[in-house]
Amino acid sequence: MGRGGPAAALIVRKEVPEVRLKDFRQGLTEEEWRRFYRAFKDPEIARLNGHRPLRLPLWLFRRLVEAELARGDRVAFGILDEAGEWIGAVELYDLKGGRATLGILLSDKSRWGKGYGSQAVRRALDYAFEELGLEAVELRTFRWNARARRAFEKAGFRLVGFAPAPGGEEDALMAITREEWARGAHKMGA
Repeated sequence: MGRGGPAAALIVRKEVPEVRLKDFRQGLTEEEWRRFYRAFKDPEIARLNGHRPLRLPLWLFRRLVEAELARGDRVAFGILDEAGEWIGAVELYDLKGGRATLGILLSDKSRWGKGYGSQAVRRALDYAFEELGLEAVELRTFRWNARARRAFEKAGFRLVGFAPAPGGEEDALMAITREEWARGAHKMGA
């Protein structure tokens, strides 16, 4: 085509990783427990979650996690990659009144920024709205954590405001309703 003709647009579609969620109630292998535990000991991951690195032994960490899950106000899943390898965990907690809070920990840093977190959040939202019948899911993340906020937005969350957080930090408050999810907000940015 000569000058003035229609410009050809090159559309590059990023490959979306496939993740599978493994319900903690199915039991974790010893290696999965070790990987989960190591994430909580990592200083960078601890900082992103607003905590200090874990100093408990593995056996006590495992006992505490199992006790938290036994309370009945949360469901937790391991995040497995395409090969079935453990790369993190996602949970829905404070389940009450048709609402829950979402938390995610992507422990394999080589997967950060590659869509694994957004995919895991989408799977957790499918479970929240389809299986649990929730009306809304909310979350808090540090205001300065742009990578996390983008991942949550790609999964359909919207920013609803800001609130003080411990240590003089500020949290971004995000939420998605069943109606927004049903309209396909969770498929945007896929």
